[in-house]
Amino acid sequence: MKSVFAAIAAAGMLAVGGCSKIGEQTAPSQSYDIPGTLRYADVQEVSGLNPLTRLEAVGTDLDMFIYGFFFNLDDKMHYVPELATAVPTTGNGGISKDGLTITYHLRRGVKWHDGASFTARDVIFTTHAILNPRNDLQTRVGWDDIASVEAVNEYEVRFHLKKIYAPAVATFFAESGEYPVLPAHLLEKYPDINHVPFNQHPIGTGPFRFVKWVHGDHIELAASPDYWRGTPKLQHVIYRIVPDENTILIQLKTHELDAWFRAPSNLYPQISKLRGYKIQLAPSLVFSHVDLNQKNPLFTDIRVRQAINYALDKGKIIHDLTHGANVAAYSDVPSFSWAYEPNVQHFDYDPVKARRLLDDAGWTLGPGGVRQKQGKKLAFNMSSVTGGKTGEAVEYLAQTELKQIGVQASVKNYPASLFFAAGQEGGILQGGRYDAAFYSWVSGSDPDDSSLYRCNAFPPAGQNDLFWCDPTLDAAEVGALSSYDQSVRKKYYAIVQRELAAQSVTIFMYFQRQIFVTSTALKGFLPAPATTSNWNTWQWSI
Repeated sequence: MKSVFAAIAAAGMLAVGGCSKIGEQTAPSQSYDIPGTLRYADVQEVSGLNPLTRLEAVGTDLDMFIYGFFFNLDDKMHYVPELATAVPTTGNGGISKDGLTITYHLRRGVKWHDGASFTARDVIFTTHAILNPRNDLQTRVGWDDIASVEAVNEYEVRFHLKKIYAPAVATFFAESGEYPVLPAHLLEKYPDINHVPFNQHPIGTGPFRFVKWVHGDHIELAASPDYWRGTPKLQHVIYRIVPDENTILIQLKTHELDAWFRAPSNLYPQISKLRGYKIQLAPSLVFSHVDLNQKNPLFTDIRVRQAINYALDKGKIIHDLTHGANVAAYSDVPSFSWAYEPNVQHFDYDPVKARRLLDDAGWTLGPGGVRQKQGKKLAFNMSSVTGGKTGEAVEYLAQTELKQIGVQASVKNYPASLFFAAGQEGGILQGGRYDAAFYSWVSGSDPDDSSLYRCNAFPPAGQNDLFWCDPTLDAAEVGALSSYDQSVRKKYYAIVQRELAAQSVTIFMYFQRQIFVTSTALKGFLPAPATTSNWNTWQWSI
């Protein structure tokens, strides 16, 4: 799911609700802030600092400090030019009349953190690196529609497409596309970039340069004096790796941290009472869901999948486990999107209907109340990220609810570095080494979800870790990608959403409302309902 193409051409088709300010508790008279230094934390440690070869969403926040994209998405979901000076459209000639050529004018005077100049050479190299089959990327969807890329001069590049690809501008080096531009002068000498020193010690064009990474503890950044907008207001950024959410909460209470971006909703009652912090709820493109791996024969029967869907009480999960902070999801498109389709099948909690479906599928109750069929138990593992309290709470509640319909679900979780790793690296999701998985996708602002669900998007080509191929959905995805006309795309995405909901291969649980915890001393932070809210870090100050 990559960002807005239609909105670019039509000046903002996404109507996004603003943040809700939940509370701002007065700080104690003693100051705990370190002027010029931002300290924030998350439970996950990234597997690397090269965005091309890393999957964890938490790394995108770091990318916004270190790297540069063509465009960033601001708090109103508008594109802010960064390494490109303007957003290509059909109106300004950046997109050709046939839709097959896209031209970018690059910003002059941009420096890499080692002092080298940013030029078209870097764009050409990074494009080739993304398309290089030796590189273990999370996805090449959209990029594989590039026929060629050329440097017209040092500050102008042209992408020639094999066919129209509607989200192209929102994908190619846009923040919502997740891949920034990398330095050619440091990386083009390698046959692949999977395990190069750069991945642990990156050089970017962003407002902050990498200083050090103490594995398992923290990553430190410092303001770049050569940043093209001028030296950032913050002097230092420290990202702390704290595997336990309750420990992060304690560190907030003791003012060892200045921020927690996207705090978990299970801790919302405690978070709302923090003193010296501003608590904001913001809409998001983050949807939490349960994937049912189609490599597992148990899940190839739609009746079994739908029974599991009916057995999970999403309303209870939202109310009890997320304290009402999140909202129900019935597809992967949020209600504020222009592509939202309201008429999809809902699977509201109905254990009676769930049992009936399993009866119809031939699964009968056996010893211990576990259903069986032809000597095989209806039993599987449910997996998530170790240490994620909300995820674990959802798993154990789901385990109880599934038991009530005769399904045995066991919890088997993994560290984030393994759960999200590439399949070639033993990754759980991308390698298909799971039965059912609960996790969240941080999607782009464009409704394109072809990298998640198309038949040609099985890892490593894409992120279809369901290993599911549905001809009806696939045809609709192709149609939606083949037109720049938003009304045409909307019709196709309605088909996609209806098919996704009915098939229950992915069980949609809820859309997260992002909970941002920031020190009252932090100025300039403007949450965005996008891939990351770190779109204007050069303006932040403490």
